[in-house]
Amino acid sequence: MDFFNSNALEKSKVAIVSAKESFSVMGIKKKLQEAGYDGISVRPRVSQIVDAIDEKEPIIFYLDDSIFTPTGEDFLSDLKDLCLEQQRQVILVGEKAEFNHAIEIIPESAIVKWFARPVDMDALIETIESVLNGEIAPARKHHILIIDDDVTYLRMMNEWMKERYQVTIMDSGSKAIHWLMENSDSVDLVLLDYEMPSMDGPTVFHMLKSDHNTRNIPVMFLTGKNDRDLVVKAVDMRPEDYILKSVDKKTLTSKLEDFFRRDRWVERASFVE
Repeated sequence: MDFFNSNALEKSKVAIVSAKESFSVMGIKKKLQEAGYDGISVRPRVSQIVDAIDEKEPIIFYLDDSIFTPTGEDFLSDLKDLCLEQQRQVILVGEKAEFNHAIEIIPESAIVKWFARPVDMDALIETIESVLNGEIAPARKHHILIIDDDVTYLRMMNEWMKERYQVTIMDSGSKAIHWLMENSDSVDLVLLDYEMPSMDGPTVFHMLKSDHNTRNIPVMFLTGKNDRDLVVKAVDMRPEDYILKSVDKKTLTSKLEDFFRRDRWVERASFVE
């Protein structure tokens, strides 16, 4: 057999990350083999994943209670960095509590799908095929522009978000408008303070939606007041959402990840059509 033909027959690989080789893991590996894929068992170490598969090939992470340990959380953090830096794609298998803990560290935008146990093997294989066929876009760091006149708040938001997102901060609406003239294509979401001096949030919002270069950028309002009338006015402008500035980091992250997950599914549907 010549070199070309041997490459043509090479199986696509899938990394199966697990702390131990359980019967369930062996079952997944067998099903992958029957479907024509090479399932490679690796321990929870990023270096083993990198050695086992190419960047375009998916990772199945079989969760267990080891993720609640310091070592497990260190791996989750390393896996998050790998996904965002190399656009790796992860399929999670585990209980709901394990999944909820994993997504506190791994952005949901980097997760292709979650399967509860016992695993629906046919659906798992379909998901893997979608990844390998390019039907599911790989993860990347989303770019968020935050516009607020409160510099202290901007710095706090930047610290909260910089590991998970690419963040740009602007302390006035006019600066943001001028910056977006050259950078509108790179921004995935704008977080806009509703109440600012000189040029307030509604004014900036209308300017963004009136310009063909920025009209399609999603905008969420930030507000420091839990005031019903203000919230109604903000919602009437039809932003993507509004966020109270009093929310904690976990709530903020969850809201943003929910948005990007919905947005990702819309992109995927458009691609299929």
